[in-house]
Amino acid sequence: MNIIECHLEFGGFDDQLVRGGISVYLWNLCRQFRASGHLVTGLTAGHGLLPELRRRYDVEDLGWRDQAEIPVRLDPLVWCGFPEQVVIPATVMAHRLRVDGIEIVILAGGPLDEHTRTFYPPYELKGKDLSFLKPLVFQVMAIRFLRARAAAGDVIHLHEPYYHYLVPAALRGRGLTVVSSVQGNMPVNKKVYGPEVRTLLSYLGADPAAADGLADPPLESPAQRAMRAFLPAALLYNDYPERRGHDYVSVLGLVLRSAHALDFLSQGQLEHAVTQSDTAFQPLFQELAVCKEIRAQRHRFVVGGCGIGESWLHVERSEERRRRTLTGLGLDPSLPTIYHNARYAVQHKGQREMFRALLRLLGAGERANLLLHCLAPVPPDDGLITALTERYPGLTRVRMNSMSEEELIDWATASDLCLFPSKFELDTFLLAMGEAMACGAVPVATAQRGMSHFGHAFDVDEPAATGLALPRSFRIDDPLLVDAIETGLRKMLHMVRAEPQRVAVLRDRAVAVTRQFTWNRAAERLIDIFAACAAGNPPPLEPAALLACGWADLLTDGQLADLREVALRRARMTGDLALGRRLCRGSPPELSEAFATARLRVDLATCCRIAAQSNNAGLAAALRGRASVSRETHGVRVRWAFAPAARVEAVVPHTEPRRPPEIVPLNAQPDGSFTGRVLGAPPGQIALLITLPNGRVAWDHVTVPDPVLPADA
Repeated sequence: MNIIECHLEFGGFDDQLVRGGISVYLWNLCRQFRASGHLVTGLTAGHGLLPELRRRYDVEDLGWRDQAEIPVRLDPLVWCGFPEQVVIPATVMAHRLRVDGIEIVILAGGPLDEHTRTFYPPYELKGKDLSFLKPLVFQVMAIRFLRARAAAGDVIHLHEPYYHYLVPAALRGRGLTVVSSVQGNMPVNKKVYGPEVRTLLSYLGADPAAADGLADPPLESPAQRAMRAFLPAALLYNDYPERRGHDYVSVLGLVLRSAHALDFLSQGQLEHAVTQSDTAFQPLFQELAVCKEIRAQRHRFVVGGCGIGESWLHVERSEERRRRTLTGLGLDPSLPTIYHNARYAVQHKGQREMFRALLRLLGAGERANLLLHCLAPVPPDDGLITALTERYPGLTRVRMNSMSEEELIDWATASDLCLFPSKFELDTFLLAMGEAMACGAVPVATAQRGMSHFGHAFDVDEPAATGLALPRSFRIDDPLLVDAIETGLRKMLHMVRAEPQRVAVLRDRAVAVTRQFTWNRAAERLIDIFAACAAGNPPPLEPAALLACGWADLLTDGQLADLREVALRRARMTGDLALGRRLCRGSPPELSEAFATARLRVDLATCCRIAAQSNNAGLAAALRGRASVSRETHGVRVRWAFAPAARVEAVVPHTEPRRPPEIVPLNAQPDGSFTGRVLGAPPGQIALLITLPNGRVAWDHVTVPDPVLPADA
């Protein structure tokens, strides 16, 4: 099999060229494909590094040269002051080097040589500098190269749909097998400007109709307007000003229609993408065109998985190695040690909250070594990092430059705990967390779906728990996450000191879990997927995966019977009455019990369905009495009390379009209720956003009474 791995960034063969986790994933996967006897080629951009690569590697010219005049329709709402259409000239040559028997083809020249330090254009250039379109130019030139050089039967493996949304449609019908891997969790409704897509597909000789029929319905109810106003800040949803003649195309929908399969790195990542469950986006997502496209194209979903490098999986952890590493860093090896390894992305990786929690922890007298690697192309001026290093120089070591694998392994094996408070469900496998666990560091990490395979749990006494789970977070600078990190670390540091046997059990489980994730297994799964797609039959999702994705209606009675216990737990947990009845035909679920479960989740839609089907007047009364609104001179006072919550806020959309809404926190009361004043609330509805202690987010809506007019009015 000839496999071509195509992505803008392919630097995993050289530590100095790594800009993100995709590089590491790609290189490990390519080496395993090669070891299994397959031909492997990496196709990437030059990023202006060709002179540097020539000094360090044997680089040859392939004899392929292409000149293109790429027509790009610009979104006038983004590219203000620019013409409606620009032509981007690109003269590109192909070069090749070989590392470990793997060919790496580099397309260099023109816009592909921009942004040498970051590879990806900085986001602040969007709408201001046409070099921001470098990834789009790479798509076009990669398509032209693949059309010229790829042969029928080759497998084209693409990474992150936002960086290749044109490629599957442009390569369709050429005898190539195209598989797209979702590497990150961008908003599932991520869109691109429709005229841009159709113009480029036409320019490339592909069918522009591939981008049609993906428009969302109007989302203009009061509840939907509140959700649309809030959700962009949660990084779950992008709002687009769609109107006549100004349309946008779903990236995921476009790729789904033309790729042979859409691959995910973990089952949890897939579940999040197709359900958005327990997030503030879930009710709106169910109304979108992309949700319907996902269900229609469900036969294309696969889970190829991910792996952890062999050098990490066979690490020998010893006290002597720990002592040598920590003393070499000038730290006290008798203290517990906390490790964090990620690129510097303070919101995505929860680093802002992490730094604040660590400052609070150390400020309160806790003593622990901190080994923090936050990779940044340009070291940032971060006051929180400065505070940690200046206030606690004997405890804190921070590196922001590239570190070798050997150095990182030394840090991880010297650590008792690894801290990964990632947010916004943006991590999909989190390789660095698996690597740290493989070295025996017990995880303290958010309960993101994309990290759930690592087995950390809210209750560390669960039989299979590997470490401590923290609530998910979808907030910028989230104070609840700061509290959770501080509390969780305090608990786990106490356990390290006072209960070493419990920690040893967690450590052994952490190591055992991560040893399941080998690159050999991931490569074998992907080879099977490639072969099945080439034969025209993408492998179907397992019944358990269909159930977890909320598609129980697609299971046969026999499949459901095989999953009875798991399905019953899911039905109870989610309040799925239809599933419960199907599983218990002779004894349907107790409605009051199902109501209580749904109430704890603030699943109001399920609560309303149950109350409507029940003769229990108390259920309807509980729903009616969950909130109250009373008018005051300058606004309304809101009271909410339905279930235990960590945070309740009123979301009031701004009167000006595309302005952030006003978020009004309600104050927690001793009786468990939340109350607060909302100023200037118009008649109609106020949206309430409820965050539960486990991180689940739900919506409620309360009606604002009309103002009471004076008798002489």
